[in-house]
Amino acid sequence: MHFLPAFSSLLLCTTFSAAAPFWGIFEQTSLTPYLTATISSSIKSALKKADVIPDVLAHDFKPTFSLLLSYPSTHDHVFLGNVLPRSNVSSKPVFEIHSLSPHPTPTQKNATYTLVLTDPDATSRAEPVKAQMCHWIVTGLKLQPKDNSNAYILDARTTSEEHSSTLSELISYFAPAPPPKTGYHRYIFVLLVPKDSQDDGKGLQKPADRPHWGYGEEGAGVKEWADDNGLKAVGANFFYAQNEKQ
Repeated sequence: MHFLPAFSSLLLCTTFSAAAPFWGIFEQTSLTPYLTATISSSIKSALKKADVIPDVLAHDFKPTFSLLLSYPSTHDHVFLGNVLPRSNVSSKPVFEIHSLSPHPTPTQKNATYTLVLTDPDATSRAEPVKAQMCHWIVTGLKLQPKDNSNAYILDARTTSEEHSSTLSELISYFAPAPPPKTGYHRYIFVLLVPKDSQDDGKGLQKPADRPHWGYGEEGAGVKEWADDNGLKAVGANFFYAQNEKQ
């Protein structure tokens, strides 16, 4: 498995603090068209190598946002296919979501975003009889302008406090808990936005169940739920985790 794709090398070219090892690229670097295209291409390449495309995302998925997530209690970061200890991801992560465009459109600025977490490897990647498994759905997310740049971000560390009245967890965070002897599971965060720019996201329907996202069909999940709710994927990130008993 390719845990450190080309995107990692690109991001590591910039010096970052220990608390935020790669988030600083959006503060220290001007997002030129070449750089945004390179980041988008590298994200998609990592997703394809791990078969996130097509297991969770469609072949025509194009990343237009980057998802930068970390688990505050352990300072572990989600890094396009790195391995995280199961015990370190027991509580919900904090995150920044950056537009890969240096000048987001009015539609992007005003849209309501939804972040989901899914496991396409339940109960195992070899026998995904319960896949996909829904682990988290949080919506009501809005972009906020970043003070020291022309970037627009969605930052859960501030949004959750300043806009708590607009946030809604359709599915509370269920910590990854891969069963013993089932190998590595992929845990995939997907950022979704309404296809209709006038949709405020308030009418989203909660999945009927966590296994198969309520569809009752092996492999069903984010794509089906997004289509039924008028959403499209615009960003993704993922990590691997396994049970200690193998």
